[in-house]
Amino acid sequence: MANSDWLRKRSRGVHLTIRDVDCKDFDTERFAKDLHELGANVLSFFCAGYVTVHPTHLSIRKSPFLGDRDLTGDIVKAVHAYDIRAVAAMDLSLIPGNAAQEHPDWCSRDHEGKPYKANQDLGDFYIACPLSGYQNEYLAEILREIVTRYEVDGIKFGGGSYGFSSYGNGICHCARCKEAFGAYSGFAIPVKEDWNDPAWGTFQRWRQQRVVDRSRFLYELVKSLDPNMPVMCNSVCFGETGWTTKGALDIERMAAYIDAVQVEAQTRVRVDGDTSHWDFLLWPAEEANFLDNVSDHQPWVLASYFQAWPWRRNAVPPAEQKVYMAQIYANGGNAILNLSGGPIQGHQDQRGFPAVKSLYHFVAENQSYYHEDRSGANVAIVYSQDTLFYYGKEQPQLKYVDAIRGIELALSDAHIPFDIISDAVVKQGDLSKYRTIILPSTACMSEETAASLRSYAQNGGSLIATFETSLFDPDGKQRDDFQLADLFKASYISTDSVMGENNGVFKQSYMNVCDASHPLLAQLGNTQVIPASHNYCRVLSDPSSAVPLTLSAPFRVFPEGMSYTLEPDTGMPMLITNELASGGRIAYFPGQPDKAFAKVGYPDWALLIVNAVRWTTRDTLPLRVEGPDTLLATLRVQDGKRLVHLVNINGGRRMFSGLIPARDITVSVPLDGEFQPKRAFTLTDHSPLALTADEQAVSVRLSSVMDYEVVVFE
Repeated sequence: MANSDWLRKRSRGVHLTIRDVDCKDFDTERFAKDLHELGANVLSFFCAGYVTVHPTHLSIRKSPFLGDRDLTGDIVKAVHAYDIRAVAAMDLSLIPGNAAQEHPDWCSRDHEGKPYKANQDLGDFYIACPLSGYQNEYLAEILREIVTRYEVDGIKFGGGSYGFSSYGNGICHCARCKEAFGAYSGFAIPVKEDWNDPAWGTFQRWRQQRVVDRSRFLYELVKSLDPNMPVMCNSVCFGETGWTTKGALDIERMAAYIDAVQVEAQTRVRVDGDTSHWDFLLWPAEEANFLDNVSDHQPWVLASYFQAWPWRRNAVPPAEQKVYMAQIYANGGNAILNLSGGPIQGHQDQRGFPAVKSLYHFVAENQSYYHEDRSGANVAIVYSQDTLFYYGKEQPQLKYVDAIRGIELALSDAHIPFDIISDAVVKQGDLSKYRTIILPSTACMSEETAASLRSYAQNGGSLIATFETSLFDPDGKQRDDFQLADLFKASYISTDSVMGENNGVFKQSYMNVCDASHPLLAQLGNTQVIPASHNYCRVLSDPSSAVPLTLSAPFRVFPEGMSYTLEPDTGMPMLITNELASGGRIAYFPGQPDKAFAKVGYPDWALLIVNAVRWTTRDTLPLRVEGPDTLLATLRVQDGKRLVHLVNINGGRRMFSGLIPARDITVSVPLDGEFQPKRAFTLTDHSPLALTADEQAVSVRLSSVMDYEVVVFE
């Protein structure tokens, strides 16, 4: 019988995708020894699905190089000798051609009833429907082989085992899906994604619920074979919008039906021919942060060893690899390194392993400082699943996620700890640990969420909101006014571009400084204008509100000699602040400084956001760090301890070729009746740091941080 005790401890993981060719000469003893030397104590490996690496009589595809060998059994035995947990993983998204011919009802189908065949370069595979017999009844046979035959420490399901989009478009017209969706909605399944089709939004709701139900089904199926067997799943958070929306994934609700959740932050850059884009540098921190606050499971965040996409044989630059994965531990998560090039000894590019080894050994040697830690933040950013789907629609990244990430970047640059919570957490109403809740264009909002926020504010909590927050209902239908208009003290008129009418003229627009003495404009310096970007809500503000910023009239950029305007400014508010009788404070930005900062990075937008946080929290932040803005700082708390994690991400938004040490850093934590630290030290060498105290805080100074450090106050 398995047990799940190991899931309660912070761990260091490796995930291995076993390729057909790896089965030729897989040295399991050497592999287990390499994992041990790397510092890993958990291995998950694909053993069944489109590549199966153990003897089986089932209609699933075995590696042609396997012969009579039981590679699954050999791996489990070898890693257990080093006290490494073995988690058997499977990806059920693809059906081998022979099985599809035997059971055509297992296949996902297009609107003409034809089975979806996987991309030609994948070979003879068909796409499985999550409601099909392959992923349901037949899966029970696959699991029974693994659970009863091997002493594995857990079962993990790959991302294609419950979602609708792996290698497909996420729209299945098989008999099971048509019957189930018809009974749910009375509609036929849409032929394509079309947010103008009333059935599409309903279809998205249905798919999200099916994925949640499938998580529960997989959990219960495994437990029926071994009640103590841990169940893990692989998914993504909101930062991977394509997989989230096309797969109809709701990771928060899925997590309620499994023992551990793994999400992917695979890598930094994606290249396809002449096109490329960078993924978000703080993606691992974002995912660990969010899951740490919306689930009672420790999150696992997977980061690739290889430089995807498309280069699976070259390692991520070592300097980048360590700080990319260190973000996970700094935010309460467990890192798991993704290997798709076979066992460690077979990798042609070995340069990245020392960086992983350095991090894993650091975490292992300081295990007690990662045990049962919790976030010490008193500021929270809200994520709304409804807003991602029903407001973001065809452009969820551009319309919504960029706003969240603009807030994340502004607070990270200012070393302000924050949590990312969901609107489901807000509905539950226990927000007392937070001084300020931030709503970055949280457009789709239920009456229950609004009521919880209103109660929070009436009890002294503060809010910061941007743009169209609360203007839409949970299904994306626009209201006549903001649901939170009473808190904003602003009434909605319309949504417009800050550049005015689109008449083919390249324009510029600004936010005018109307009250330079206002706290939200502190440290702005000698300027009367701040750039205005993107769209804004025209609003009518209450006369009792402060309006320190208004919108200028837009005017042309070229030719330079004509770049001015004599038109009167619009006078439209671009910042509205209010103080409540409860002691709470409200800052509402009708524009999009969050999105603008994420897209462009002009520092004035971040300053407005940071000043809003300092003002609404009444400057009662639980951590102060003086250092470069490329130093990520998070605060974790244990009984009697404050743990300040510092990750040096000074490589910026490209591949890191090396790290420049962050120097002359001061770390301060406030004193209160419950916390009076007597000493401080770093986990790198456990040498003491000199404490400097005043009436409000205790501080230490570090000469430098190269990649990852933890300062302990106790």
